[in-house]
This record gives sequence, structure tokens and C-alpha cells, in this order.
Amino acid sequence: MLKKWKIALLLTTVVAMLGGCFGEKPVLDELGKDGKGKIKVVYYDEDSFYRQYGNLFNVKYPDIEFEIVNQQEMYRDLQGKEDVDYEEERMKFLDKHKPDVLMIDLEMMEKLVQEGKLYNLDSVIAQEKFDLEGYMPGLVDMIREGGGGSLYGLAPYFYTSVIYYNAELFREHNIEPPRNKMTWQEVLDLSIRFAGVGSGENQVYGYYQRFGGDPQELLLDVANTSSLRFFDAKGEKLVFNTDGWKQMVKLITDSIRNKGVYTQPRDEGNARTFSSDDDLFFKGRAAMIMEGPWFISQIKNRAMWDKDSKNIDWGMVSAPVDPASPDESSYAGLSEIYAIAADSPNKRAAWEFVKFVNGPEMAKAASRSMDGNLPTRNQFMKEIDGKSTEAFYSLRPKAKYDSIWGGPDVEVPSEFYRDFRPILDKELKAVIDNKKTVDEAVAAIQAEGEVALQKGREADKARKEAEQKAKGESGKAEEENKTEGSGSAEAGTAEGD
Repeated sequence: MLKKWKIALLLTTVVAMLGGCFGEKPVLDELGKDGKGKIKVVYYDEDSFYRQYGNLFNVKYPDIEFEIVNQQEMYRDLQGKEDVDYEEERMKFLDKHKPDVLMIDLEMMEKLVQEGKLYNLDSVIAQEKFDLEGYMPGLVDMIREGGGGSLYGLAPYFYTSVIYYNAELFREHNIEPPRNKMTWQEVLDLSIRFAGVGSGENQVYGYYQRFGGDPQELLLDVANTSSLRFFDAKGEKLVFNTDGWKQMVKLITDSIRNKGVYTQPRDEGNARTFSSDDDLFFKGRAAMIMEGPWFISQIKNRAMWDKDSKNIDWGMVSAPVDPASPDESSYAGLSEIYAIAADSPNKRAAWEFVKFVNGPEMAKAASRSMDGNLPTRNQFMKEIDGKSTEAFYSLRPKAKYDSIWGGPDVEVPSEFYRDFRPILDKELKAVIDNKKTVDEAVAAIQAEGEVALQKGREADKARKEAEQKAKGESGKAEEENKTEGSGSAEAGTAEGD
């Protein structure tokens, strides 16, 4: 019995050694012995591609050539055209050029996955033990969610917003500074504590909506972290006249009326005005502002060209959160996901590029230059100018983001957005000016919004009917031309006979 056991153990050891010698069969064929390859990559333009990725990649892989598909070409072709479906046009563009590597957003990735047009990266990632643990929490989950549970792409950068604050103003007025994971209620309550500081041209505001900072923009920002939606699940009805929206309207209008928040005024034609108050934060007249990572370079360099700006002792904390999910951010997202076409004949070279772009070398290089891009690998960028970057990385991106305007199955006419936002502004201003109660304004938004929705649907219907009619007439004309051409050919044949 012992002898049989020893033989079995010996056989197991031999098999293991053979496995180690011969290795596992690669999921993707290796590059040729000369390391040569060629891949077609979609990017904004050729120059920026080589500056961002191509030159660095070719240091490591000098014999892999690129053919850059200029994405700007598509947008140039669409200039001047009305009612363009950009998603449909991008699909046509990709089908036309057939790239090996696609630069896409999360929404486009989902669509391409559903159509079977992307290569599943899970097997090659597992075989090559490509490090996914180095990514910020929640990012890989977010991409997997879009791929139905599988990874069809990777993202080297992400974007988010944070609350920047003037630490000196908080110290001077003995007010506790903001902290990570505050709710909007807490941020706006904090802003109101500055309401009595200064007056007139020296008025200090607790929170400042810089560009696009009218009341409705603040409302949309705050609602973005909530579970509130403008429409029912099917997108058939506007649902604004609810207790939730009333509480939101009250929170926003109270904070503006009480001078806790400064928002940009609009003129009588509803155009945004830009006055000397456009940069209150840099003048030391605003305690908090929400912006992206690029804002740091403005803080650092503003005094070089703006004599009215002040050197600011600044800090930053995470963007406001939904109290129901305090560890997630509605402001974090991905603009560039790199994926490989399912029918690419150059998958190995394409994977080497996607792997390099998303690897630690690129993340480390990106962490040394603050150009507004945040590496999704969070182990390299720990500080910026001595300030912790925890605010950027402390919240997980929401695995599935739902817009306040509704999900992908909600079809809202484009005319509705154009007509509805001025309605929001008008009614919010009426509450701020004490001309209407919150209940009256919310009821008016509901009523006028329903009219705008119906008007938009009628315009959509008329446009579709006109397009269908034009398509039918075009098809009829083509058929007639074919018939005439066929008749001419037959006549010519008869004459020849």
C-alpha cells in the first residue's frame, strides 16, 4: 500500500514539473520573435496620442507600429447637421475604421458588449496575473457592471469633483472646516454660518457656484446625490410635485436667500451674466467651491496673472454624498475606457498596449504631473503640494449611475430640456424673492413641465414623421431611377438586336 502511495506521489510530482516546464497554453499568441506588430487605435488626434501614450509605449515596444484613427474626423463630418444621434454615428464610425483598440465611454462599452463586439479580458488578465488590486476601490466593479459581470475594458484615469475650501476664512471666523463624506444638507448648513460675514462688495459667502451657478444648477447638483428623479420609471410622467422635491427646493432657496450661497445671476433674456464676482473664491470672499482636480493649478498659478487674487491657504474634502450610501460618489466617473475589438486580428499587440496604458508605469508617470487627470491606480499620487489626495480617492464610484433625468429606457424629447430648465429658474427665483411659497412654485413647475413635455413629444413625433416621409420619397425615387435605367438598358438591347 505504501509503495502504491509513493508511486502516486512521484507521478503527481512529475506532472507538476512537466506543467512547469511546458507552461500553460497562452490565451493570446505571443508577439513574433522580432516583437513586431501593428495596431489601429482610436484617439482624439495623432499628436496628442503620441504625447500621452505612443512615445512612452514605443520605448518599451519599439517595433509595434500605430495607425491612429482620428476621432475628430467624425465630429468634423457632423458639423452643421441637426438632430444628430451621436451614439449611432460613433457606431458607424467604428464599423467603418475597424480599430483594434477602442477608446470609449462606459455607455458605449455597454452597447458594444451587448452586440458582441468587444474582447473579454478576464482570461488574459487571470493568466498574466495583471494587477487589479492596485486600482481605486469600486472602479473595477463599475466597469464589470457595464460588461455584465466581465471585464471588457480598463481605464487609466477617472474624473471626480471635490470641495475646495479657504482654511484661513474658517479659522478667522471660528467655524469648523468641512470634512470628507458630508451630505449636501451639511455643506449648505455650514455655508449659512458665513451669512453675516461682511456686506455689500465685501460680503463673504459660505459656498460659491462658479460657472453655471444659477439656482437650478445648484438644485441639479444637490439632487444628483439623491434618489430623486424627474420622471416615473417608464419616463411617461413628470413627477416633481412630491415631498422629496419640495424639501430639495426649500433647502436650495433658503441657502441662497440667506446669503450662505452665491449663484450667478441671469439677465432678462435668461442669459448668464459674468461680473467682477465671477471669481469670489480667489478674492477671499467664498469659503467653499466644488470643482475638479484641474482647479488645483488655478489655485497655484492664479496670482501670476490676476492682481486681485489672494494667496489661499486651501484644503479639500470629498464631494457631498447621499446619506443612504455615504461611501459612494455620484460625481466620479470614467471618460476613457480602452477596449479591444472582438474581431481584431492583432489582439496580442492590442493587449500589450491596453496593459501598458493601464499599468503601474503609466500611473506613476501621471502622478508626477498634475494636469487634471487622476490615475485610477491610487498608490502613487498620495499628495499634491503637501495636501493629501484622500478627497479624490476616499469614495467609490457608483457601480451603476442613474441620472436624475431617468435611466437608459427613459426617452425624453430634447426640446423638453431646453424648455424645462428656464421654468426651474423662474420658479426657484420666485421662492428666493419671497414671491411664491415652495408649494406654489413646485406645483407650477409640475404643471408647466407637463406642458413642455407634451410639446416636446409632439415635436418629436412630427420630426419622425417628416424623416419617414423623406426616407419613403427617397426610396421611391431610387426605385423609379432603377426602373428607368432597366428600361433604357432593355431598349438599347432591342435596338442592338
